[in-house]
Amino acid sequence: MYLSLANCVLLVVALLLPPLSGHAAAIATKTPRHLLDIKSSTEGALLLPTDVAIGSGGNVYVVDSGNDRIAIFDASGKPLATFGGSGSGRGQLRAPIGIGVDRSGKIYVADAGNRRIQIFSVNGRFVSDFPVKGKKGLVKPVDVAVADNGNIYVTGNSNHQLMVFSGSGRLLRQWGGEGTSDGQFRYPGTLVIRNGLVYVVDVLNTRVQVFEPSGKLRFHIGEWGVGPGQMFRPKGVALDHQGRAYVTDSYMDLVQVFDRSYRFAYVLGSGGKPRSFTAPAGLAIDGSNRMFVAEMLEHKVSVYQLP
Repeated sequence: MYLSLANCVLLVVALLLPPLSGHAAAIATKTPRHLLDIKSSTEGALLLPTDVAIGSGGNVYVVDSGNDRIAIFDASGKPLATFGGSGSGRGQLRAPIGIGVDRSGKIYVADAGNRRIQIFSVNGRFVSDFPVKGKKGLVKPVDVAVADNGNIYVTGNSNHQLMVFSGSGRLLRQWGGEGTSDGQFRYPGTLVIRNGLVYVVDVLNTRVQVFEPSGKLRFHIGEWGVGPGQMFRPKGVALDHQGRAYVTDSYMDLVQVFDRSYRFAYVLGSGGKPRSFTAPAGLAIDGSNRMFVAEMLEHKVSVYQLP
């Protein structure tokens, strides 16, 4: 990815600053209980997992990006099946990144390399697909989420926009565009829809932007930096049953938590020190308040009981 002079300066400054784990003063922490690590599917070891979704019955769907497939596990982490495989045919994947599940249990995959969204049954059977086509042509999708009304929300890396499609794949609207102003994006990534609001990780703008379904900006979470409540490379966002937002940061290798008013609350860790994750990316929280975090460079999904 090309870095502008401004981004290079920011990177140098960040490297000179101590991340949260290096701060002398203790920071607010709460301790999650480690339950297990998911490292292998029915087809072998995970490779560069990028995202996680919780489906019907508590099944766990992992984007096994390096293997161009989706791995299915039960709620205890037992491997059940895989689907996908490298290619451009229906049901095949090329560099998948994000995943979402709708209310009926269907699975939606951001098939980035093929510039499309693919839809599968709860067991991984191909159902349909549609090209991710914005107003100026095909777009590389990063993540996908489905609203209660069936509309499909997709983040586009190549056009820096959030696009909304009908259930049949017809473009309804899009917003954003490259920039640093409110409502603009620089490489939008993971998104989640909760309580009628759309949460989008705005990676290079180091924030999470929160929108109404119409595209109206409500507020944003975070700002640039490496201190408590700040972000340098946010990658994933998830909400728990109390409405708290959990944000992964792949530079600081941690998970920060923001309260229902989206103010910094604490970092997952203990004794005033963050728990270290390795290149954490997408994450999901199930109905039992268990957190599933894709640790890309450890090639695993780590599972924690949240405090």
